[in-house]
Amino acid sequence: MEIVFQLLLDALLLAGFYSMLSSGFSLMWGVTGIINLAYGSFVLLGAYLLYTLYLSGVGLLTAFFIVLAVGLLSGAVLEMFFFNKLMNYEPFTLLVLTFGLDILLTNFLNLLFKADIRSLSVKGLEASLLLGDFIVPYNKLLVFLLSSLVISALQFYLKFSWTGKAIRAISADPIGAQLCGINPKRIYTVSTSLATALAMTSGGFYAFLQGFTPFDSESITLRAFFVCVVGGLGSTHGLLAGSFILASSEVFSGFYLGEGWKTAVSLLILVFFLIFRPRGLIGIKYA
Repeated sequence: MEIVFQLLLDALLLAGFYSMLSSGFSLMWGVTGIINLAYGSFVLLGAYLLYTLYLSGVGLLTAFFIVLAVGLLSGAVLEMFFFNKLMNYEPFTLLVLTFGLDILLTNFLNLLFKADIRSLSVKGLEASLLLGDFIVPYNKLLVFLLSSLVISALQFYLKFSWTGKAIRAISADPIGAQLCGINPKRIYTVSTSLATALAMTSGGFYAFLQGFTPFDSESITLRAFFVCVVGGLGSTHGLLAGSFILASSEVFSGFYLGEGWKTAVSLLILVFFLIFRPRGLIGIKYA
């Protein structure tokens, strides 16, 4: 029985990271309607940027702020020069664009860093905390706490700031929001910028948890897609629920069935929800 509680604890810690990982994907999909297939590449871009800055002697906190700033700028450029010009096109056109962007960024990272597995080791975070019979690695605990802080800040921003309320209005009813004087192009730019910043910042967290290569982008995007579909769009509770289901499926299937079964089990759950409950568990959008 102890091993079950240890696995649940591991799933909870991992779910905190997955909620952070998927928040930008969910925000962009829910507001602009774009399923960004290049999302995983931006996560890895953040991981490599933080890795390079930290090894160059930049302080960890300063490095994270730089990654955040680069993410905000990259998202604004992406929206203004690419997505904004194709917003009235068929959704398939945007899918092709993001797929091509994913290939471009993957090969760019491979050209710079090669396919070697990189990992970020920070002194003091390699040990584990013992809570009775349970083991809590410091790196996972830190990522969980930081992810919880970011998700809480994002929720506060969307709920109480004027721009956050405008984002929610555009997501719920674009035409009604425009009649109230909200500029959709500006909100799309803010949303894409914020989503890209969340992606790249979560990439920094990703570097703490495991080794990474430029070719991890597909699995990262798939995880974010899983959380959004299973949890549902338009709800923070849905984001958290989807993250916990994904984390639990990976942790338990990896332990009882083997590491090779993690993706298969997650895909089976994803297909089930796509067929029987496409709006997700707690989805508000597309309800």
